[in-house]
Amino acid sequence: MIRKKILKNIEDTYTTEQELLKSLDITHEKLKEHILKLKNVGYKIVYDEEKGYKLQETPDILAPYEISRGLKTEKIGNSIHFYDELESTNDTAKKFVKEDAKEGTVIIAEKQTAGRTRKYDGWVSPEGGIYMTIILRPDVPLIEASKLTIVTGVAIAKTLHDKFGINAGIKWPNDILINDKKIAGILTEAVTNYSTSELEAVLVGIGIDVNIEDKDIPEELQDVATTVKKEINEELKRADILRVFLYIFEELYEEFKNGNFKYIVSEWRRLSSTTGNRVKVYKNGRVLFADAVGITNEGILIVEKDDGKLEKITSGEVEILK
Repeated sequence: MIRKKILKNIEDTYTTEQELLKSLDITHEKLKEHILKLKNVGYKIVYDEEKGYKLQETPDILAPYEISRGLKTEKIGNSIHFYDELESTNDTAKKFVKEDAKEGTVIIAEKQTAGRTRKYDGWVSPEGGIYMTIILRPDVPLIEASKLTIVTGVAIAKTLHDKFGINAGIKWPNDILINDKKIAGILTEAVTNYSTSELEAVLVGIGIDVNIEDKDIPEELQDVATTVKKEINEELKRADILRVFLYIFEELYEEFKNGNFKYIVSEWRRLSSTTGNRVKVYKNGRVLFADAVGITNEGILIVEKDDGKLEKITSGEVEILK
């Protein structure tokens, strides 16, 4: 893509117009047109008659050419599709699966009007977040697909905690917390072949509340949800977060495919906000109060009940009690 190439040429140093025209093999008029479009979406590009063009400031946008600029993955993000608005990135990804989209295809929306979580439909997804779905095609039994929720949670937490220095932790099974408030959620959906019931694809839906304004978080969610911007008092570029996340996710996904799920579980334990806390578990219509003591090597939550007996929680919702 021309705009990606322009940005790559001018991101670190001044580049003359003649050098750009030769490198990009376009006309003077086309170069001016693309530079103007980049400026119109927020790129600050300075020009010097002798030295040429230089990128001075990057906007907070999720355009494919911005995400792929500097992306170091091999497969994840090899094809990125961006929309200003979608009902749900997972629903759109299902259409791509039917069209034989390659593994690693990413669907991103600036906002969703009908985003979903495991617990709620219509989850709020205003501008300023990262709402995306990654299409995966792992050669694993259907029962193994649910482990990708653990993989994704670790990838998000590692990105925020290890790379950006944010005190993020994982709440089993699919939420990321900062200071006990949710800033990210995961919705993993399996797509099976209608005839054979075999696994055809896995859709990893992700929502991260990055630079969302306080006024855009509904009052009923103020006590349970937050944003990265609010917690660290700083606005981060979402494309920067996304590039790091996609790279880490690809590394962990390869570990998963190679049968090294134990390593991913060990990272989950390191980044857990669940273990060691009193929890309230909603499971199959019953409520259980217990202490979260860890997870198994298969990613199953282990709790200790008040009578001292251990119980494995394979599914359900967990609330961490303060």
